[in-house]
Amino acid sequence: MREEEYFEMLKEKWSKIWPHPSLPKEPVYPLGKIPIHEYLEKYSEKQPSKDYIIYYGRRITYKEMDELSNKLANYLIENGFEKGDRLALVLPNVPQFYIGYFGTLKAGGICALLNPMLKEIELEYFFQESKPKFVLTLDLIYPLVNKAAKKVSEDINVIATSFNDFLPETPEIPIHPSMKAPTQKLEGVQYLIDLLDKTSPKKPDVKVSIDDNATMNFTGGTTGLPKGVYHKHLDIVYTGACIYTYYNAHLLVEYYPDQEVDFEKFATEIAQTDVTLAAMPIFWVAGNNTGVVGPTMSGSTIVLLTRWDVKAAIEAIHKYKVTTMYVPFDLYWEIINYPEVGKYDLTSLRNCMGSSFIKGLTKELRKKWKELTGAIVREAAYGLTESHTSDTFTAGFHKNDMDIERSEKYGGIFCGIPCPGTLIKIVDENGNLVPPGKPGEVAIKSPSVVSEYVGRPEETAKAFKDGWLFTGDIGMYDEDGFFYYISRKKYMLKVSGISVYPTQIEFIMLKHPAIERVGVIGASDPEKGQVPIAFVKLKEEYEGKITEEDLLKWCKENMAPYNVPKRIIIKKELPLTTTGKVIREELIKEYERMSGE
Repeated sequence: MREEEYFEMLKEKWSKIWPHPSLPKEPVYPLGKIPIHEYLEKYSEKQPSKDYIIYYGRRITYKEMDELSNKLANYLIENGFEKGDRLALVLPNVPQFYIGYFGTLKAGGICALLNPMLKEIELEYFFQESKPKFVLTLDLIYPLVNKAAKKVSEDINVIATSFNDFLPETPEIPIHPSMKAPTQKLEGVQYLIDLLDKTSPKKPDVKVSIDDNATMNFTGGTTGLPKGVYHKHLDIVYTGACIYTYYNAHLLVEYYPDQEVDFEKFATEIAQTDVTLAAMPIFWVAGNNTGVVGPTMSGSTIVLLTRWDVKAAIEAIHKYKVTTMYVPFDLYWEIINYPEVGKYDLTSLRNCMGSSFIKGLTKELRKKWKELTGAIVREAAYGLTESHTSDTFTAGFHKNDMDIERSEKYGGIFCGIPCPGTLIKIVDENGNLVPPGKPGEVAIKSPSVVSEYVGRPEETAKAFKDGWLFTGDIGMYDEDGFFYYISRKKYMLKVSGISVYPTQIEFIMLKHPAIERVGVIGASDPEKGQVPIAFVKLKEEYEGKITEEDLLKWCKENMAPYNVPKRIIIKKELPLTTTGKVIREELIKEYERMSGE
């Protein structure tokens, strides 16, 4: 089948399953196709006194954030920052992140988004790759960050900021114990709060095009060390437009199941009342979409948490009438199981998304969440750093738990359908198209996909071909055109010649009542070529009561023979990334040490 015929076939399927007749077939840009910082500027004129951020009780309006970011932009320009220069943000979820982000974009620069938990050697690598002229970081980690920066270049200017700069004296919700700022300022250090006091809030005179680079994100890609990618302003606002248009489609299905509605009016009303809980790291692309890009595109309010804390999250939802949240599914369970959750009103929630990192979406979770809040919880999307994630949408496919049942049927994560403008194809090892019903490698083309890995021509050539990004993910379409994520290609096993996907094994094992977390790797085997090995963390109440033999017996009763792990290793903890994913590479190293392989 030719590619043109393939997508005609898929588009016909998508038209039959389109969730609502009033849902637009193209993404809506509420204020036009302009850079994301111009959305902040326009909303600061239209609704200057509206809360942009609520930070533990400290309220920052659209006008205030616009002026604060103008001040930073002007400071940067006055100190030699030119169009295309970079500022690295090494910050957790604090208002200063937004000042740094928008200030850099307004100055015509590129914002490098880095994990604030990186250590010195790691930071040195990322500074080498991103080559920032300025760095903005917390005073708590300033000595570490400054040392790494100066190893790369004495010309890097490191600016410090403190939790105290924007935390209210009497916080309205609980603060995480780690958020304790130094009692005194560091000597000889430039502080953000001081330079903002001395700089003009006027809009900087810099022309920024939708095709200019805006951010530098880092991804592991398919192999090797983390690689830098440049996202243009268009990438960001296309993603924001998809979120604005499609991520509330379930409300159309729920509220207006059999009638046409004025979508512009519907979307505007949703945006005006939307309050987003930003609890996931906003340097991370998925957290950035839900905690920065989406709310800024819609002109809504962000309730910002620096660190996840279940009590703080519950109190924030209750106090600030949060409507939208995105967290991994295990954190939904934390809220459900919180002993005093019944004291709080969480019924303001209406748009609840999650990711299957540690625990997957189940009918039980959806039922309990609906009973607690009245809201539907669903998988957020498929996506990756190279595409600014949020490439598909799942809203509107929840009726009768159809999405969950199909995940169970196909053994993959239900990811809905691609957002209009995004094309996803499934190919075999030779790049030939794979028909619905069969797994293969996921290739993607969209307005938000980057064009290269910065400074890595060989890896760029392997992954980017004829405008397509070959993701290294295994996925499939079903007979109706719904898309599923199955596994990473590099983790796929061949057991007696049969393709076996660790993610599918993990999906099934998490249904065992005793298993809290699981990570599956492959090991060589003289008879079968490869076999799966599972590492599990048991729920506290089952520790010491469940053995490897018990779990293996259950697996043999609930899995195809080739999916049954050869060994199940019970651990107190599993290695996790900052976003909650099990680090398979660490499990591979541990198994090699254990087995002597």
